[in-house]
Amino acid sequence: MKRVKNILLLSPPPPQDSPYYELARSWKVEVHFANLVEIQGLSLAEFREQGISPLDYNTYIFAGKQAIDHFFRLMQEMRLEIPSDSRFLCVGEAIAQHLFQFIPGAMRRRTYTQAQTLSEFIPYMRKHAQSKYLYVGGGVAPLQFFEEAARYNLSVATIRVYNVSYVPLPDSLKRKRFAVIGFPSVTSVIAWKRLYPDYRQGSTDILVFGLDTKRMAESEGLRVTDYAPREGVGSLLGLLTEYLRSQSNRNKGTIASE
Repeated sequence: MKRVKNILLLSPPPPQDSPYYELARSWKVEVHFANLVEIQGLSLAEFREQGISPLDYNTYIFAGKQAIDHFFRLMQEMRLEIPSDSRFLCVGEAIAQHLFQFIPGAMRRRTYTQAQTLSEFIPYMRKHAQSKYLYVGGGVAPLQFFEEAARYNLSVATIRVYNVSYVPLPDSLKRKRFAVIGFPSVTSVIAWKRLYPDYRQGSTDILVFGLDTKRMAESEGLRVTDYAPREGVGSLLGLLTEYLRSQSNRNKGTIASE
């Protein structure tokens, strides 16, 4: 069994008191962070160029925290308020908790979080087929989701609130070989494939967060070793912990059998 020494997580470095650093110390591994994605919020003029009024919709779909931040920033700049009877669809509880910072308590009760992928919203949306849905995001639009919604004649539009650019790994990380690469989002997979189209996975294990991320990684030819959220594992940190524990147990088993 391989000895895990270097792990690369494709996300911004967390604060110094992050449990990721304690994990690295406990398991005697090096955990490196690299943010391949730069997000720049649209200006009000750029936002308006899309010709879409958010108030023409009564249900808003969010798959990321950045989308929430920039959407409500732009709404504030336009001095617009979301109608009190609006509904919200959030991919997972973490996104919903972030949304709750921007909406009052009454609206929170109309937030649907029982989906880990955009496609899992479709049954709910079919029950509310008369609603007008607005997907709020940036970068690459989730085409599969829109195709499924169109199949059931659901009214879904998309609006960008930020632009995405891709930033390559620093030279110090390019020279390293990683036993594990962690992808926290669909965007991180897209960034990796755009920046390194000739990447060969080899024996590197791939860990991903989110079923949409898993599907995107597999569609891009990556071999996913494990994913979260799933039963008993609710975060990428938890997934990494379980992975290291599993590798340790396998190594002990190998030594014991020799």
